[in-house]
Amino acid sequence: MIELVMVVCLTAVPAQCHEERPMLAVQSVVACATQGQILAARWISEHPAFTLSRWRCEVNRPREERI
Repeated sequence: MIELVMVVCLTAVPAQCHEERPMLAVQSVVACATQGQILAARWISEHPAFTLSRWRCEVNRPREERI
């Protein structure tokens, strides 16, 4: 599975950035690249306090979480 990773920053405080990983269920990097642009644009339009600094597609690896 490929995951979309967006780095978004507060418009009012551009140095305050964080990663967002919206749900995107695709199997290839090409699909992530095309659908990721659409999803990133939608996310930014729904969150006007943020600007998109950069984005990438990466292999989704299971995360280890402590219980």
